[in-house]
Amino acid sequence: MRAAVVGGGPAGAMLAFHLARDGAQVTLFDHSHPREKPCGGGFTPRALDLLPPAPDDDPLPVRQVRSCRFDSGAGDSVELRLPRPVGIGSRRLVDAWLLRRARQAGARHVAERVAAVQPGVLRTTSGREERFDLLVGADGASSLVRRTFVGPLPATRLAMAAGWFARGDAEMVVRFTPGLDGYLWLFPRPDHVGVGICAPLASVPTRQMLARLEAEVSRAFPTLVDNEAERYAHLIPSPTADPASILEIAGPGFALVGDAAALADPITGEGIYFALRSAAILADTLRAGGAPAAYAERAYEECGRDLVKAAALRGRFFAPGFTARMVRYARRSAAIRRVLADLVLGDQGYVGLERRLLRALPGFVWDMSRRRPSEP
Repeated sequence: MRAAVVGGGPAGAMLAFHLARDGAQVTLFDHSHPREKPCGGGFTPRALDLLPPAPDDDPLPVRQVRSCRFDSGAGDSVELRLPRPVGIGSRRLVDAWLLRRARQAGARHVAERVAAVQPGVLRTTSGREERFDLLVGADGASSLVRRTFVGPLPATRLAMAAGWFARGDAEMVVRFTPGLDGYLWLFPRPDHVGVGICAPLASVPTRQMLARLEAEVSRAFPTLVDNEAERYAHLIPSPTADPASILEIAGPGFALVGDAAALADPITGEGIYFALRSAAILADTLRAGGAPAAYAERAYEECGRDLVKAAALRGRFFAPGFTARMVRYARRSAAIRRVLADLVLGDQGYVGLERRLLRALPGFVWDMSRRRPSEP
């Protein structure tokens, strides 16, 4: 099989790695390496488990972080000790590491921009034209492959992330932003801190969102204010509460993975795990002789149901007062803290979350009954 993968981020590089290792002729088209993204760069344990082994002379360039502080944005905060570490790294360095794994597996990297695709044919801006049995879009939220085969994502399915990379160090922080339906983050990378904020695309202009980020960082984390750092922004896609928003990601001769497939968490915006997972599911489907359409069905069953549930819950999660209550309850209850930590690690999905919270309530009540009246 001859496969073209458009985009060399985590989804594209990992798919190229899997397909090349399976014996396919894989060409990965990406003109943009090396590049950075204003995301946190966080790899949950389940995402780390999907990566290929790191060679002794080329370790994965991430920093291990074992705690995360949640701030309600209204005065309350809680620190979570994570049972397993989260890896945080520069996307420029991690994406380059993944591309090296794909090339070592036998994939070919063409550093050209793709200008057009059609069934079986790809053309670059230099005039190169090649034919392939399968075209895979791994080219982000504004995917050319998606626009060609499915259509563009509507604004209602997009969030905006913006921020900068600050010199120095910090703890890992998620701070909710009341009135913005989103949150800001501090993610400590090996040699700098990712500072960012996200919110639905249509909620506020990006300039206003950056102003909110700058104001809150100036007040709460003044050492991370870096007026000289370049400001970044990028789109975060997500599915809707309708399963059709995931079942559309493949058809005859094409498939979409990662952000191009809009496989990101509608509540947190986390997409790296789903990028890696979708690449593994597509490769496994093709390895078993399945058609791309079978990949879409498997993606829905294996990870899409949880994303659809998250889309259904998003409005309730960011309803006024909910995140403040969640942080306040977590401060008081070890049972609630365990649920929140598992959400951070990806060990607790949204399907079944409500049942687990109900099971945690007796523990919460027990914790409350043991506190003195003067305790918060």
